[in-house]
Amino acid sequence: MNQEALPNEVIDAARKLRNEGARPLKPAEGLAIAQRLRAGAMSANKGLTEYLVDFVHEELGPHVTTPDPDVKSAFWSHVVENHPHLEENETLSNEYIAGAYTAAQPEGSTRFLEGTRGGRELAALRLWDKAVQDGLSLDEEEGRALASAAWSALSQEYAIATQSEAAIFAGSLAPWSVAYQTELPELRTGTGLDNIHFMYPVPERDLEGLLPETQALLSEDRVRAQIHHMRYEDPDAKRARTAEAGYVDLTMLRSLTTPEAQRAAVLDACARVAQLDGRTADVERLTAEVLSLRIEQARETPAAEDEVEREAPPAEEQTPKASAPAVSTHGQYLPGVTVNARTGPAPLESLTLPTPEKAAVSAHAFLPGVVPQVKPIAAPAVNSTPTAAPPAPEQSRDAGMGV
Repeated sequence: MNQEALPNEVIDAARKLRNEGARPLKPAEGLAIAQRLRAGAMSANKGLTEYLVDFVHEELGPHVTTPDPDVKSAFWSHVVENHPHLEENETLSNEYIAGAYTAAQPEGSTRFLEGTRGGRELAALRLWDKAVQDGLSLDEEEGRALASAAWSALSQEYAIATQSEAAIFAGSLAPWSVAYQTELPELRTGTGLDNIHFMYPVPERDLEGLLPETQALLSEDRVRAQIHHMRYEDPDAKRARTAEAGYVDLTMLRSLTTPEAQRAAVLDACARVAQLDGRTADVERLTAEVLSLRIEQARETPAAEDEVEREAPPAEEQTPKASAPAVSTHGQYLPGVTVNARTGPAPLESLTLPTPEKAAVSAHAFLPGVVPQVKPIAAPAVNSTPTAAPPAPEQSRDAGMGV
């Protein structure tokens, strides 16, 4: 499914749910809810957030389960994007889409969190309402944090109870969302990656500029259930680790020029997420594939020294001047040595030779790139002066020689 494929009837039903949303509470109504919560926290000898989270897990959690393991569970995040039936600048939360979609399915086949008994009871506390937050003497940020903690706890219970297909109403997931931070980790280790399905495609803006193979990879549900594309830092260490593990920098990804390199970068993030989840088999499989891709990439990429095309030196440089005859680097004029133009002279101490032989070759230790070797040779003739200029030195293709 994608945004465009959502039936207009579902959009209309979702819009109706939004418009019929609960009216704002009066100050007295908000204060009454706040007093109940304060009294419960004092009775339990807990802080307000701790009390509320424990209450959700212990009292409401059992009411988000389902007796039918085959029932489909709807999850949502953010808002609908780019649907042709939406009016200009209209915002429609995917919460209402999930609710309308569930209502349109055969009875008992699909559920969504806010429609469960536990979801309805938590919604009745109106934690997002300013009147409740004022009654608890919380500012906007504190009130939002309290409501988020309670709903995150219930979402976790809902995800744990999901045993069949998980239908995700979202395009791309923000790393700070409850869906990414809380629900997906439970779904990946619970119902499994094969049962997680996204109801919308990846936004085109996320795929733009990537190779076709990578676009297909990022569109796979298994991959989408693990990664995200937004840089996010959180003071909470656990949330920060979750966000960092699955982060794929799209700018960096676009800078990679081969399908293998891009695939390796994406699967590397999936491996980090699997490690955080404790999915050992997936970690081993993904790590092995990433390693294989990078080895293959290294084989196909020429070494830097092989990429440099050497140009032949000018003719005048090829013929040595009579006044300064060139010195050959070959054994023709230095008998008993082997040339290694890539290294400096080998230290005498490193030679595995008896002491007399070391002494015999020590005179050559100043020659860079020469490894002395003792070999039996015939004594040169008395008149060993060459009758012609020696040949020009052979050029090295080593980039470090500077020729």
